[in-house]
Amino acid sequence: MIGAIHSALSGLTAFSRQIEVTAHNVANVNTDGFKKSHVELVSVETGGVLPVVRKDDSAGPTVLRDNGYGPAKVELSNVDLGEEAVNQIIGQRGFEANIQALKTANDMLGSILDIKK
Repeated sequence: MIGAIHSALSGLTAFSRQIEVTAHNVANVNTDGFKKSHVELVSVETGGVLPVVRKDDSAGPTVLRDNGYGPAKVELSNVDLGEEAVNQIIGQRGFEANIQALKTANDMLGSILDIKK
C-alpha cells in the first residue's frame, strides 16, 4: 500500500515539474535567443519516476531587425506554442491520474483499517 502511495506522490512531483517547465517555456516565448527545456520522466528502481530537465539547444528562427546601426540578424526563441500546449495537457492529465491513484490508495488503506477494528 505504501508503495502505491509513494509511486503516486512521485508521479505528482514529476508532472508538477513538467507543468512548471512548460509554463517557463511559454513565459519566455518572446525572449530573443531563449532555449526551451524538456522534461523526461525516468523510472527509478524504488518505484515511481524522476523528472529530468534537459535544455534544447537547437536554434530558433532568425529575423532581420533594425538595431539602430542598420539591420542585424536576431535569433528568436525556439519555443513552439503548439508543442507546449500538448505538454501542458499531458502534464495536467498525468497529475490528475496520480491524484486519483493516491485517492484510491487512501480509500483502500481506510478500508483495511476499518476491517482491522
